Formats: sequence, structure tokens, C-alpha cells
Amino acid sequence: MLATALFACNNISQEKIEVRTCAPMPCGGRASACAATIDGKVFVFGGRDTTGHFLNDLWAYDAATDTWTHVSSSPLTPRVNATMAAANGLLYVGLGYSTTKAYRDTAYMRDWWSYSPTTDTWTRLADFPNSNTVAASSFAVDGNIYTIYGFGYSFTRDVCRYDVSEDSWTTEPHNSSRAKICFGGRGALCNGLLYFGLGFDTRNLTQWYEADLQTDTWRIRRSLPGKGREFAACAANKDYVYIIGGRYFGGDMTGGEVFDTYLRYSPETNRWTMCGQMPCGRAENQIAFSLNGRVYFGLGENEEGQIINQLYYIEN
Repeated sequence: MLATALFACNNISQEKIEVRTCAPMPCGGRASACAATIDGKVFVFGGRDTTGHFLNDLWAYDAATDTWTHVSSSPLTPRVNATMAAANGLLYVGLGYSTTKAYRDTAYMRDWWSYSPTTDTWTRLADFPNSNTVAASSFAVDGNIYTIYGFGYSFTRDVCRYDVSEDSWTTEPHNSSRAKICFGGRGALCNGLLYFGLGFDTRNLTQWYEADLQTDTWRIRRSLPGKGREFAACAANKDYVYIIGGRYFGGDMTGGEVFDTYLRYSPETNRWTMCGQMPCGRAENQIAFSLNGRVYFGLGENEEGQIINQLYYIEN
């Protein structure tokens, strides 16, 4: 009842959307991994396992058979908060952070790779142009990759474009209309446009934006109701963008709270809807992706830091 009253005060509608359970990841799950889809499968790379070790392996989930397969032990250094996108039949993956020790320059991974699922081959590509490589987001648009809002020694609003045909990076000029500088922001493509926001600068952000990455044109949309959140999961189908879980950072003394709710945003109506609570409870650092019109989410870790190996999909 308290949650209902809270969201009513924030002028958000409610519609219960069921969540279905998929096969668990057989290796025990992972947090802070990255994911991308090709040909009806999602590929999941890297992250951190139940013992705290960083990973560099690649797994595939086949939605048609509800099965997981270990695909490859990659040549990449084990890491968390890497980024991945799919274009032209290849996975493009890299960046992230590579040590559990205190932050240091050599741990900001700038390497960039392609992986071919058809030939099971990895190829080293041009390095990323700066060290803002932690928790960046990558999106494939018109055959190229846009990698945005990575963290380095400060919060950024970087937009970098990887030209697939030229194997080269371009850092887009500064644009003050972009989403606010942040760490742990999240977004997804819906009908060719990016919806992105949230995250953390010195506070938890609720701002939400629509962007055309090819023209670097951004406009403010309706903010997320309630508290802001960082490291939420985000994915979209053709109608809605979903925000799932994440953390409200309350400071070094308390750490704040981890959310167990998922919401959806309608680009058509510019409104948010509260859809329910996650079966796994409170979770952050999850993956999310869209496959065959469904939005999937899972893995990650709960409020106590325990790794989750379960995968779910939202029944639209």
C-alpha cells in the first residue's frame, strides 16, 4: 500500500505485467556482464562470478530452446562493466574495468574486439580513443557502433562512433543538449531512437532523454517518477522501454537501497507505468535485452551482493 501511495503521488499509472522464468545460467550466474543479440540468440560476456573473480568467457542463450551454451573463452582480459553491440553479423565487445583492486590507469580497458559466431573467431580492432571505459553503453545504428557515457576519472557525457568499415573511432564534438553527465546511466533503442538517462553524478538522477545518435540531437522527455537509480537494466521492444531494478545510492554510510520494481516508458505517450516487482527481489548490475519482441532480464546481484543466475522475460 505504501508503494502504491508513493507512485500515485508521483503521477504514475500502474499496470501489472507478468514475468516468466527462463532457464538459469548453468555456470552460476554473474553480475556486471554485458549482452547483445544476433540471429535469435543473446550473447553474454564477462562480469563477476560468485567468488568475486572477473570473467572473460562468452555464453549464448537460445530463446527458442530455452538453453544456454558456453561459446568461447575469449582472448580478452577478464573484466566487469564492459560493453557490447551487434552489427553486420558480428559482436563488437570491449572496454570495462579489469581489477578488483583500487582504481588505476592500466585497469581502464580500451581494447575493442569483434567476434564472429559463424566462424568462432576473435579479431582485435582499433582501441577506444580515451580511458572513459567503465560502464559505457553501446548501440548499433545504421551499421556503426555508438559508445556513450563511459566513466574514467570523472563522470562524462562522451559520444564516440566506431566506423565498422574503417575500423576507426570518432569522438563527437561537445553537445550541451545531451543527457546530463552521469555514471551508471542506462538506455535502449526503440524504433531507431535512443531513450537514455538516470545514473548518478553527485546525486541519483531521474532525467530521461530521447536522442537521434546519428545527428547527435537530444530532447528532454518525462523524468522517471520517484527516486533516481543507477545500474538498472534497460531494454526495449517496439512499443516500450523498460527500466528494471537498479540502485539508489544513499552515500558511503548506507549505500542506499536496491530496487525490486520494473517500469516501462512509452515513447508514444511520453508516460511511465509501474509494472510490478521482480521475482528475484531487489537486484542491480543485471543484463537486459530484446529478442523476438520480448524483453528479457536477469543475472546480476541482490542487495546482499549475492550473484543471481536466473533469467526472465516480461510477458507483454
